[in-house]
Amino acid sequence: MKVEQETMYAAALQSLKGCGSRRLQALLDVCRSPSQAWGAVWDEDLRRRTGIPAKIFSQLRQERDVFDWDTFQRRLSFYGVRPVALWDDDYPSWLPFIAQPPLVLFCQGTMERDSSSIAIVGSRKASPYGLNAAETLAAELAAQGLTIVSGGARGIDTRAHRGALKGKGRTVVVAANGLDRTYPRENKALFRQVVDSGGAVISEYAFGVEPLSRNFPARNRIIAGMAAATIVVEAALRSGSLITADLALDEGRDVFAMPGSVFSETSRGTNHLLRLGAIPLTCADDVVREFRRRGWQGPETACHEEGPSLSPAEQAVIDAIPFDRAAPVSELLEKTGLAVADLLPILLALQMKKAAEELPGGYIRCAAAFSAL
Repeated sequence: MKVEQETMYAAALQSLKGCGSRRLQALLDVCRSPSQAWGAVWDEDLRRRTGIPAKIFSQLRQERDVFDWDTFQRRLSFYGVRPVALWDDDYPSWLPFIAQPPLVLFCQGTMERDSSSIAIVGSRKASPYGLNAAETLAAELAAQGLTIVSGGARGIDTRAHRGALKGKGRTVVVAANGLDRTYPRENKALFRQVVDSGGAVISEYAFGVEPLSRNFPARNRIIAGMAAATIVVEAALRSGSLITADLALDEGRDVFAMPGSVFSETSRGTNHLLRLGAIPLTCADDVVREFRRRGWQGPETACHEEGPSLSPAEQAVIDAIPFDRAAPVSELLEKTGLAVADLLPILLALQMKKAAEELPGGYIRCAAAFSAL
């Protein structure tokens, strides 16, 4: 796909080490366009007018002078990346309105304006209950036509992307590293699915940038900024998810929080958000109602889709399986009174029907099977 000349110059400038969105914007404020900024005489007068510190300005000038355009374009092609600038038609529709929007996003996959988008974030060390809830919420919301935005991290983020794919919807991964890296590595196949299904993996970081801890707060502002609202499924009191929620609130966006156990460390953050006035989230319809109130036209939805069809024996076993923890087989044998030879085939059938899932330590009821209660 053809990339406009000004977008390509902006991407090259943002690829210079130390030239983030703020310094790039300072150059554009003085030089008016990326091509003029690239071709300008980078002297002391330009440095003073941009306000860039002398040491960093000198480094940027040296990198610009030796910049290898051929290598840059080969990398874009090899990794399937296209730069999208703030002025391009497919730049995310909500993102320009945050305090510091990225001037350029590097994109694998399909970029769209995504005016009906929602962020789902949460703990990397989420409980089985939180993982179940995130995947089911994302699937139901994606099926309604909402784009699911998250950070691709382990835990809640991963389940949100998987849920969106399960709901046959669109999802966007916002990375905290260059797109020649994959973080976490185990999500490489998932990110490929996201791209192949019409979604995108995006980053403001150039090739070669590692997923350093300092990159994640900046990444979180993009997650919050791309979405009309943010859902926090589970979060500790000090977590990146709460940073994302705070950023969303700062931009005047709605924040939903899923209530959790007062004894759970990963629910302290969401319960704290509820005390501060976040919208309680109990099902997908809570989100859809808020969107509809603001004029969004989407199909009617219910809190839960119809659950899987279960036989009486399967129903008896699913009734014994908790939804908030993994129950060992010994516990299920005691609760159901079944013999091992009878219980194990039923557990296998429940897994095939997506009503139960095997985890380390036992079996948990899938959120999609709640309506089978």
